[in-house]
Amino acid sequence: MERQIERRLGELLDRVPGYRGYRAKEDRRDADRRVREHVATVFGARADRIERIAADLANQRRLADIGPVDEFGRTLRHLIDRVRASPSGYGGLFGDRDVDAAALDQLRRFDEGLLVGVEEVDTAIGDLESALTAGGDLAAPARAGTAQVRAVLDRLDLRGQVVETGKPVSEERALAVLDSPGSDAPPPTYGLREGDALAILGDNFMIDARIEVAAEPESGSLRLFRLGPGKPERWLVVPRRGATGLALVSPVVAGPDADVTAGVDGQTTIAGAAYTAVATAAGDGEVVGVGGGSGRRPVGVRLFVGAADPASRAVVLDWDGEQQVLTGSEAHPADIEVFGRASPP
Repeated sequence: MERQIERRLGELLDRVPGYRGYRAKEDRRDADRRVREHVATVFGARADRIERIAADLANQRRLADIGPVDEFGRTLRHLIDRVRASPSGYGGLFGDRDVDAAALDQLRRFDEGLLVGVEEVDTAIGDLESALTAGGDLAAPARAGTAQVRAVLDRLDLRGQVVETGKPVSEERALAVLDSPGSDAPPPTYGLREGDALAILGDNFMIDARIEVAAEPESGSLRLFRLGPGKPERWLVVPRRGATGLALVSPVVAGPDADVTAGVDGQTTIAGAAYTAVATAAGDGEVVGVGGGSGRRPVGVRLFVGAADPASRAVVLDWDGEQQVLTGSEAHPADIEVFGRASPP
């Protein structure tokens, strides 16, 4: 089985015209360029398909479906822009010094991960086109596709780090982003516990509390980890398997700014900004701190993505009439480093 997988991945790289890998120094810049050009081109064709679907929806006046499909297309266009803009400097992989062989092997795996991402996005687009033909719900396949694109963005970010430094990242971080978001396994950060230390973009934190929500459907299950110490209060949102990915959010102060108001075209206004709902669920939740848990009680959860800014995030928890609203922005797994191993989920 491993040989079959290895052969299939090798076949994916064979599709990149002129790709010779990174072993020879003189080939590295060319290999990097060829991979990025190929990935940008094939994803560009997929983005065109999504935009045609959005145009068909507009012609059919299916306004409620346009939001998730449009977000899928915009997120994919953002990925294409990022692929094309990736720097090819003169240090790291392209410098004169010898590069660790482990880094070269890892870079090949990230190249394979980008190409596997094309197949993953293809599946979501196929589901989207089938739903359009059948007149069915387009939101679920569109959100699945958006999650797949964000997974490829995470791979691209970590690949860029290897290119820039010429050094491999930890195997744990590599596996975290190379895993498909369709996997049943939760992300590694889902297993964080009170007292665990982590760094986000170089800032150090310690988990001092968490909120656990077990919901149906499972796309609404998530954990929120409070990052201490200091103000403003910040939480790391980690969906169990989700349509939104990780996020860094802060509570919205109670009052008019915390209003959550349904609007037109399926959008919701939260703290004065427009969002699109990507998951709605109900289940049981519990607040857990160093002193113990609050006990489980019913909770509704709604997850949102910014209508104008796809990187914006919002979480609304309804605790039997008491509403908790948090807003912020997406967080990339590659930017998060856990010191030591997080506890098993």
